[in-house]
Amino acid sequence: MGDECCGGHFDAAMDGARRQAFETMRSRGMRVTNQRGALLDFLMAGHGPFSAEEVYRGTQGRGGDLVTVYRTLAAFEELNLVRRCDFGDGVYRYEFNTGEHHHHHVVCRRCGRVETLDFCVADGLERIARRMGYTDVTHTLEVFGTCTACGGEALGGT
Repeated sequence: MGDECCGGHFDAAMDGARRQAFETMRSRGMRVTNQRGALLDFLMAGHGPFSAEEVYRGTQGRGGDLVTVYRTLAAFEELNLVRRCDFGDGVYRYEFNTGEHHHHHVVCRRCGRVETLDFCVADGLERIARRMGYTDVTHTLEVFGTCTACGGEALGGT
């Protein structure tokens, strides 16, 4: 099956990342299907992270039924194609893992707004863990607070 399964329009960088994701899938024994391509296209085109339900709605059923979306996201996570984010609200969210831009998020406790933090303070901790002999070292870090739009209300209108 060719990489044209989904008919999406991508710039050169996205097209390269898409082709690499398809190659990763194939090399690990996963077939590249229209449904999986639609899910990847959605995740690559949008700024996530997205819940499985948001991915399902965003692909307008092209990614399969909701159960298929959940299973595919889990498989993508195992292949390191997506990163799963846990904001502590019982809903996992997923974003495409470009592999080149490590980042974290700040999440508003009131409205749920999510913004990207491009700076990572935990990279040094990973280096220390590796020096201690640990392998396959990763970390997750999410920051929670009240955004400026909700700030006045959260501070009692001041």
